[in-house]
Amino acid sequence: MMKRPGFNQIIIIVFYLTLCIFLVGFNLSKPRVLVIHSYDPDYSWVGDVNKGINEVLGKKPLSVKYFYLDIRRHPDTGYMTNAGIAARNLVNKWKPGVIIAVDDEAQMLVGKYFVNHPSINIVFAGVEGILEEYGYDSAVNVTGIFEKIQLDALRDTMVQILPEGRRRIAHISDASQPALFSGGEINSYTWKPLELKDSTRCRTFDDWKKAVLQAQDNADILLLTDYHSIRRSPTDKSIVPPREIIQWTEQNSRLPGISYREAYVEDGGMMAVCASPLEQGRAAAEMALEIVEKGVKPLDIFFRENRLYIVHIRESGVKSHHITMPGMLEAFARATGHYY
Repeated sequence: MMKRPGFNQIIIIVFYLTLCIFLVGFNLSKPRVLVIHSYDPDYSWVGDVNKGINEVLGKKPLSVKYFYLDIRRHPDTGYMTNAGIAARNLVNKWKPGVIIAVDDEAQMLVGKYFVNHPSINIVFAGVEGILEEYGYDSAVNVTGIFEKIQLDALRDTMVQILPEGRRRIAHISDASQPALFSGGEINSYTWKPLELKDSTRCRTFDDWKKAVLQAQDNADILLLTDYHSIRRSPTDKSIVPPREIIQWTEQNSRLPGISYREAYVEDGGMMAVCASPLEQGRAAAEMALEIVEKGVKPLDIFFRENRLYIVHIRESGVKSHHITMPGMLEAFARATGHYY
């Protein structure tokens, strides 16, 4: 025969039930921030943006969720459409007070659908494109930080590593939307004392190979930017692994390469001068905090432009291309843990 619970046991049970109800209610009442990344969590840029976000929001009484659209590895239209629908469904179900949307695809697939929403605010980060594309230019619930290519730093770096008389640039990228935006900036920039000889957008791996080989006689350095949506061939729509593209380039090009994407060096490239992902994450999180903690309206928070950059260097690439790397650049890369 079962014993009836004693008075002390009843008190303990009631205490734990009350505690559980309190904790559930507390968590439900916490302000919600949904971070939507355009890319995958394994991409170093994404990881460093998250570090910046966590530095600001990590110890705050907030509910923070992350969603990864994974567009970099799946750039086909069908996948992008479904990923956008999944993300928007999560927004409508979870109802965050703020969406931190990172990189342009997150704005295109998610952010623009919540412009002027009465209870959901948008903080963008990593945006290279034009705000009008997403309806952000006239929105009352949107603020954020741009990711502008650090063109001055990129130019100054190339001036330091290239001798006079050998300062011709060949720019090569894929045909993605981010490449279209960045290509416009690169083509309109004043590169003097360097010279931009060519700018080529590639759809297939053969297109890429052709552009690299043609540059050998027309340039002194390759500016390799976006290359994560290169197709295997016109008939094979599969995406060529980014590392394979850079490894082929290193094996078949006598020219040094540089990029403004940190993944380029991780994939085997020589050097990158890129916007700081930590700055992007911190700034976006600070804006989100102003909205959910202080009640500041996004319309009253000024847009920001990135100011910081980081340098990534691969020693083997420097040696194979016989580059004399300035001590300050090497020290900068070593100090930030980006010397490979």
